[in-house]
Amino acid sequence: MPRKLSSGLITSLSGKKQIVADLVEIHLATAVYLNNSFLNLSYDSDTAPDSGANTYKGQFLGIGNVEESRDIRVNSMALAFTAVDFTTLAFVLNNEYIDRRVVLYRAVLDENYAIDSTKVFQYFDGRIKDFVINESPTTAFLSLSVGSQFADYDKLSGRRTNSDSQQRFFSNDVGFEFAPQIQTDIKWGRT
Repeated sequence: MPRKLSSGLITSLSGKKQIVADLVEIHLATAVYLNNSFLNLSYDSDTAPDSGANTYKGQFLGIGNVEESRDIRVNSMALAFTAVDFTTLAFVLNNEYIDRRVVLYRAVLDENYAIDSTKVFQYFDGRIKDFVINESPTTAFLSLSVGSQFADYDKLSGRRTNSDSQQRFFSNDVGFEFAPQIQTDIKWGRT
C-alpha cells in the first residue's frame, strides 16, 4: 500500500530512538478504539466512523506477521487483545463482528507520550474474518483474524439452507427444522 509520509514522520523514524504505538479502529455497531501502549491515547483519524478525537485504550496486545507485496493477493493477520474487558468480547460473541472494518495505524509518539497527527500513518485496512478466544485461570485473550478486501474472493456467497446455518443468525427460528421433509417433486414453470 503506498503511503504518504510527512517529513516530520520520516525524521522521527530515522532518529536513534522511537516511541511507537499501534492504533486499532474496529468499526462495530459502536466503534472500538484500542492501542498497544501502556496509556490511553487521543487521535482523530480520517477513517473513524464518528467525528472528533477518540480515545484509544491500551488493551491491544499485538499484531501477527504483516506481509506486504506489490502483487494483488489476500493479506491477512491476527490481532491479539486482552479479553478481560467484556465490552469488546460481547460484540464478537453476539455475532456483530462479521465483515466489520478494521483499520490499523502506527503512531510515533513524542517525548511526552502524546500523538502528533503528522507522525501517524495507516498501514492496514481490512475486514474481520474470524475470531478465537483463549482463556486460562488467570487471563483471557481475544484473537481476531483480519484480511484485506480480497479475503473472501474465493468464498461462496450466501448461506446454507439447513437448521444449523439458520440457528447461527436467528437462534429462535426453527423454520429449517423440517426442511428435509418437504415435498421434493415440485413442478416449476409450465406443467
